[in-house]
Amino acid sequence: MQAYLPSQQRGVATIVFVVAFPLLFSVFVLAIESTRYLQTHARIGDGVEIASLAIAANASKNSNVNKSLAKGLIDGYAPDGRITLSDINIVRRSCDEIYGDDCGKPGVYDKDGLVFTEYKVSLSSEFESWYPKDDFALGYKETVAMTGSAVARKYQGFTIDVAFVADFSGSMKDPWNGQAKYRGVINVIEDITEKLESFNESTEQELDGKRLLNRTAFIGYNLYTSNGSSYFSNVRYINNTNLSKQWWTNTPRIAFASTIASPLNTGSKSINGRVQGDNSSYFQTVDLTDDFPSFRSTINQFIPNHGTASYEGIIAAAKLLEHGENVRKLIIVLSDGEDSVNGQNTHDNTYPGYAATQLYNGGLCSNIIADLEALEVDGRSVEAKIAVIGFDYDISANPGLQTCAGAENVQSANSYQEIYDNILELISEEVGHLYFRNYE
Repeated sequence: MQAYLPSQQRGVATIVFVVAFPLLFSVFVLAIESTRYLQTHARIGDGVEIASLAIAANASKNSNVNKSLAKGLIDGYAPDGRITLSDINIVRRSCDEIYGDDCGKPGVYDKDGLVFTEYKVSLSSEFESWYPKDDFALGYKETVAMTGSAVARKYQGFTIDVAFVADFSGSMKDPWNGQAKYRGVINVIEDITEKLESFNESTEQELDGKRLLNRTAFIGYNLYTSNGSSYFSNVRYINNTNLSKQWWTNTPRIAFASTIASPLNTGSKSINGRVQGDNSSYFQTVDLTDDFPSFRSTINQFIPNHGTASYEGIIAAAKLLEHGENVRKLIIVLSDGEDSVNGQNTHDNTYPGYAATQLYNGGLCSNIIADLEALEVDGRSVEAKIAVIGFDYDISANPGLQTCAGAENVQSANSYQEIYDNILELISEEVGHLYFRNYE
């Protein structure tokens, strides 16, 4: 066999190289481009997940706003694309649309059965290949369609019925932290309703085709509650006839046992005339409403005076919440002092302080909570709570309200901002979170 010298094989090596180069380059291109597209696909997945969460939390019904938000987030994860708004599709579905009659039922889709709004964000966009296929090398097409989708649900927790039970006794006219206490409390309540108003504007919770909205009520009290022109008592009496404006003749007639046993069924008794010596106060009970501008306009006119009987306000609030449309019910007592007593003589049964002790120690408030939580709203058991926020006095000196609400539900505030913060903490909203399950 004839042997070939190395110098005679150089042409063969060149031919082999020329033949093999397109294949080798194709392997190189496919390796680089495949890695890039795998990474881009993963980034798109991350981007649409974050976008779905952001859109759920934002809760806007404006399609362009939502798409612009999604585009900005996905662009940050996949900056080498040319994503347009038309590449993004957003599908919004309510709990009712997904689960029908099972919407809101615990255990169907989560243990609590929270009502939600679901958002699915999908992306399908063309990406330009760095090394497109040509006549000399293998590769990807000039543009490759990349897709991704993610689902998020916004769970806001349950909407709430809030009853503000405000002390409107004469001491609320006194200055505290730069203004009269009643003015500061009204301002705080107005600020809270503005927050609730913004919650209502952004919420998309629906149940049985009806939007669920936060609502508030206002119950002012001094010795009694009022409709603006007349006073009313909310406890039971041994004898309901001829309840007098001379309150000290009424208090000894309170039927403590029957009031404690059935606080939501005590009725409302008109007082004959305005409370003696109290002709300057003006306030009224405002029923549960989501018309917050009207609510604020109404309570802004109120003026306090006279003594203090907190149980009148708490019982009246419970009766309002009984007929509320939300499953969560919260009574917030705002007070600057204990119920009226005769100096140091807490055993004088003509004063509300004595009556409050008998009612609270007898279990009035625990029975209110039990009666409210025995109710159902749309097949769900009511969740009820009484909270007390005290200011400008030593809360420990008022064992009645502590006994009523429980020490863990009594807070002390040193400023109007603290009152606001405490109330806002009680009225909490759960924001959206990612829902990692296949779209149904």
